[in-house]
Amino acid sequence: MKLFYKFFFVFFLTSFIAVSLMLVLITINLSTSFNDFVNEAEHKKIADLKSRIIAYYQENDSWDELKGNEPLWKAMLGPKAKNGNNKSQSKDDIEADDSLSALSNLLQTQQRLSLYDVDKKVVIGKPLITDNSYSEVIELNGQTIGWISLIPSELAKGSPGSQFLAQQYKSYYVIALIVIVLSLFTAWLFSRHLVAPISSLIEGTYTLIRGNYRIRIEKKTNDELALLSENVNVLADTLDKNQHSRFKWMSDVTHELKTPLTVLRGQLIGVQDGIFVADEQRVQLFIDQIDSMSHIVNDLYQLSITDVGGLTYKKESLNPIQILLQVADSFTAQFSQKELRVDCSQVAQLMADKKCIVLADKDRIRQLFVNLFENCCRYTDALGQIQISAQIIAKQVHIQIQDSAPGVPVNIQDKLFERFYRVEPSRNRGYGGSGLGLALCKQIIEAHQGTITTAESSLGGLSINITLPEHRNYRP
Repeated sequence: MKLFYKFFFVFFLTSFIAVSLMLVLITINLSTSFNDFVNEAEHKKIADLKSRIIAYYQENDSWDELKGNEPLWKAMLGPKAKNGNNKSQSKDDIEADDSLSALSNLLQTQQRLSLYDVDKKVVIGKPLITDNSYSEVIELNGQTIGWISLIPSELAKGSPGSQFLAQQYKSYYVIALIVIVLSLFTAWLFSRHLVAPISSLIEGTYTLIRGNYRIRIEKKTNDELALLSENVNVLADTLDKNQHSRFKWMSDVTHELKTPLTVLRGQLIGVQDGIFVADEQRVQLFIDQIDSMSHIVNDLYQLSITDVGGLTYKKESLNPIQILLQVADSFTAQFSQKELRVDCSQVAQLMADKKCIVLADKDRIRQLFVNLFENCCRYTDALGQIQISAQIIAKQVHIQIQDSAPGVPVNIQDKLFERFYRVEPSRNRGYGGSGLGLALCKQIIEAHQGTITTAESSLGGLSINITLPEHRNYRP
């Protein structure tokens, strides 16, 4: 809720400042423009009135008849005042004169106008000329005959102009108040709209913290928050998969170690109870079970230190085909025992190819080929065949190791690189594998920026396809 109040406060404060500033600017502009308009109109009225007053003075040669005569003074201010020039005025001038008189009547200009004689003694209006803020001299034939004075509308207390401005100000204040109330409501709506997806994200992350990785956050917008929600969902999915893999990993490790331990315990109890004799054959059985556990533990160790980045690689420029043939030669006895025919003729020509150089760790590459040939010996039927081929394509070294039957269904070939995965029943525990060899091979290849995939073999079994990038900086 703190975030909601922050959004609400920011939106409302921004709206309030904007409305207040706009109201001040409008008020200043209206006051200035209206007073300028009124002053201009009244100055025009004074100029028009001066001509009438001069005409009156020419007729009467004094101010005696006008002195204190309000009706006559009012008639002189009106549009129908006879000044001797009306007959010569155009229609537009008469209409302008009528509009000016109407505005003067509206603003009650006559109540703020005063006339004084040459000695500045009042003829009609305010007693003293100094009571007025604005005065103009009236001249006839170059001689001063009087003064006309005015109290501007904005300075006159209770004038219609001031009342008009006050009415407008009041209307603007009411409008501003309505706008502020609307901005208050709008700020509440916008804050709620913005906080809703953030609240969902907070609730979702709390759920993840509590260990429920199946939570998924609904995307309520199409902006950066939606992208963040999608990223959190991806994170939750990754954590869920990792948790599932961890549980499966622990279950598989327990199962793999439990089997040889159970065999060992059963055999030892049998020896202890006198059921079995601890002869050479029985001891060899014990050694085989211990070797099986050691193999599993060693593979687990290799995989674990690779996961945490503890497996170091001492890379150097080398020819992988040379190591491949050395490992294949070391497996001659195993191949002969199962009567497997091995064809390496297609890779021999790359032994001397200076382009067939990769940047790799010799021991890890050797371990890679050892694991692959162990799988070939373990899972290929007797009297079978193993074919090894290699070539350089697009600055990559491609190595293919194929064996004969039994094969692996295409739909489960990708799972061969998963830890503890075995193909049943053709490639099961009876063959002596731990299900970790190919997983370790994949990690070794990926550490060398290469790829390892599987496919159906033309010999009827499985084909392992390896690519390693050519070492471009190598100079022969």
